[in-house]
Amino acid sequence: MSIRWSAWSKGLVLGTVMLLVLAACGGDDPTATPTQAPAPAAPTATLAPGVPTPTAAPEPVAPAFDADAYFSGKTIRIVANSNPGGGTDAQGRVMSAFIGKWLPGKPRIVFQNQGNKPQAYVYAAERAPKDGTYISWDSTPQLDFGFSENGKFIKRSTFEFIGSTIDATRSFTVYDPAGNLGDAASSKCMWDFGTRDNPVTSTGEGRHGAFFLGEEISDIAEGGPNFLATSYALEQVGAPFKYYAFDVMDTNTVLTKWQQHELNTTVRNSLWYRIPQEYPTWLDADPTKSLMRVYANMGPGTLGANAWGEPQCGYIGDHMPDDASLNTYQSIMNPTNYMSKAMWLPPGTPDEIADAMSAGLQKAFTEDTVMLQKYGAIAGEKPRFTPRDIGQEATAFNEKLYEGSGDIVAFEKERLLTKYFSQYLSK
Repeated sequence: MSIRWSAWSKGLVLGTVMLLVLAACGGDDPTATPTQAPAPAAPTATLAPGVPTPTAAPEPVAPAFDADAYFSGKTIRIVANSNPGGGTDAQGRVMSAFIGKWLPGKPRIVFQNQGNKPQAYVYAAERAPKDGTYISWDSTPQLDFGFSENGKFIKRSTFEFIGSTIDATRSFTVYDPAGNLGDAASSKCMWDFGTRDNPVTSTGEGRHGAFFLGEEISDIAEGGPNFLATSYALEQVGAPFKYYAFDVMDTNTVLTKWQQHELNTTVRNSLWYRIPQEYPTWLDADPTKSLMRVYANMGPGTLGANAWGEPQCGYIGDHMPDDASLNTYQSIMNPTNYMSKAMWLPPGTPDEIADAMSAGLQKAFTEDTVMLQKYGAIAGEKPRFTPRDIGQEATAFNEKLYEGSGDIVAFEKERLLTKYFSQYLSK
């Protein structure tokens, strides 16, 4: 028999079901919003016992520069800013014949000349390869090119210095002090002949009675820095002096004029070192018998001992009247004379290349006895190598000194030439 549900019966059943549901839920507020279940915690990785916790991957390390592999098979050009036949050319050719075996990778060395100094400077700065295959070999630092139109204002400090071979420190050296300046001169120094406030007019009873120096006419007329600095120093200490002008005034001319008693003094960076080799009888432990005496270290560095002994007198800067005089003297003398026979790589050459080349050059100039002997015979003195870091620092210092002293140097040039050398000035 089928069961038929009435509308009333259906309503009764539905109502009963709803009451049961409300009773199970508490029944107070049928519209309450159910709370949200908390989100499950993120799963964490677990490691097997004894497995270390992973860390961040280390930064990749660049491979060390292999200088031997880099330079092996390469050809390096050494370009002298001088014409063939001069001292810079001769020293460079001797050096070039030996240094290849000391540089990393033992590269081939080729020596060339470029006598146009400004052109060589600009080419090295702007067009030469920056891979260590081009070395500028220069007689002086030429800081002035970095402040002139010829140099296109490319400062020397932007180049990479890798070494220099000759001590550029200059000595005020007198020939035959007793004969030319009097017996008392055998034990004196430049500053013993007077002061700025009380200058003396004669050095004594010798045949000359004053310091007689020679310079090329062109250097006097142009106010060359070595010539101006020497004149300034003699004036500041009050010592009597006289310059004579010649068409040519190289080392051989100086030696000839000395022995002919036309001159008695020179300011150079080589004679003090080379005289013991060429004229060993000129030096004697008895100062009254010695034919050569250093009357002052003119800077910029410290004058070292020669084969005979230490220089007899100290630095002229210690005897300047005041700090202003010392600054003026150094501003004239130092920037063009602080280094001699220097080697430079073009600006932008990587440090690792410059460092490796400088290290090789330093080994050559400290360990290659055959090269040192041959080089010294050409240069007239034992080489003294200047390392890369010292040369870079000295270049920056002297460049700053040069840049800040233009007005001082120009003023002293005009004053000294007018006072002592007016006959050489252009009318």
